[in-house]
Amino acid sequence: MSDTYFSKLDPKEKESRLVQLATSRGRVTIWIKGQKSKLLYQVIDFEKDRLELLLDSKDKPFPKGTKLLCSFELRGMYFFGEVAINESIVSSIVLEIKGQLYKSEKRASYRLLTYPIYDVYAEFQLEESYEGSNVVGIKNRTTQTGLFKNFLKLLEAKDEAEVEVHQLVKYRVQDLSTTGMSLHVGELEAQYFSKNYVFQETKIIFPDQVLIIPEVKVVYVVNYITGDKNVKKYKVGLHFPNMPTIVDESLGKKINELLREIDFNKDFENFSK
Repeated sequence: MSDTYFSKLDPKEKESRLVQLATSRGRVTIWIKGQKSKLLYQVIDFEKDRLELLLDSKDKPFPKGTKLLCSFELRGMYFFGEVAINESIVSSIVLEIKGQLYKSEKRASYRLLTYPIYDVYAEFQLEESYEGSNVVGIKNRTTQTGLFKNFLKLLEAKDEAEVEVHQLVKYRVQDLSTTGMSLHVGELEAQYFSKNYVFQETKIIFPDQVLIIPEVKVVYVVNYITGDKNVKKYKVGLHFPNMPTIVDESLGKKINELLREIDFNKDFENFSK
């Protein structure tokens, strides 16, 4: 299996990344699929309406309309896409980027194994609704009679009242990247994580920083083998869809910071032998 995987950017983030590339006068690499030869150019402008990058060169390395692959780097993150070459009215190279744009991650280097080295937690909001004499979970519609009895007494709710209840639950994160994370939960806790359910405003809590992820989607819930046959655990895989650029960059920066710490620790261990 490849050590690299790619996540597709939505149109809003795609545009944002291309604007950043042009504003920073970044460089883009282009090449024909299957060929080793690659060309590097500086980006001088981005036309939003036509989704075109203007390059600082009047060379004509390929015929107009040639389909190419491109890549560029922004703040330590790498992006890839399919483009078509064109020519502007001032004869500079133009890249049409009307296809998909992808962000790449290295499984071995960009996914942070937080446990047991780092205390990183995820805090979820669980929404419940009170119906008659029972509390019903929105996620799986399982009845939890009497779960909030003391709370309802406090509110002096009537039998037919309906009261929204918000719980916060926190789990230790097992591994983390800018596109998702995984957790280990018990049998009772697993009921909160039904496949494809999307949590809102989930907190990722580091010892020195808290980041709020707007949407966290449950991708899978699978059995997790433990050494104790009497203890049943599950591994929960979660994805971060529609990540705002600012949150994506903050999370990536934090992960890179911690990964560098791990590398420095290993270097020191080798030096001190």
